[in-house]
Amino acid sequence: MTDGQLAEYKIIVEKQIEELKETIASMAESVRPIEPDTAIGRLSRMEAIQAKSISESNLRNKRMRLQRLEAALLRIARGSFGLCSVCEEDIPEKRLKIAPESTVCMDCMREQG
Repeated sequence: MTDGQLAEYKIIVEKQIEELKETIASMAESVRPIEPDTAIGRLSRMEAIQAKSISESNLRNKRMRLQRLEAALLRIARGSFGLCSVCEEDIPEKRLKIAPESTVCMDCMREQG
């Protein structure tokens, strides 16, 4: 991968990291504990708990993706970005544009199950 391509991916990854950090910060409110003394009905409380559970799952997924994107920045700095960690072949640019945190090519991903 050329230096120009690496610079382009670095910009893409940094932008996605910034957007994820903003999303994570805004989601923090939706995972607040539901106070037992809050005056809501039984069904409403159950719905609130279910919504909180979904929000927690979404937040956890966003944080995991943030970690993978930060790792992608390290790979860009080391020059190993875009290489499959299994077969060491280039990961197609189309895949990297969609998911720059990818570490495995589609062929190896299929083989892994």
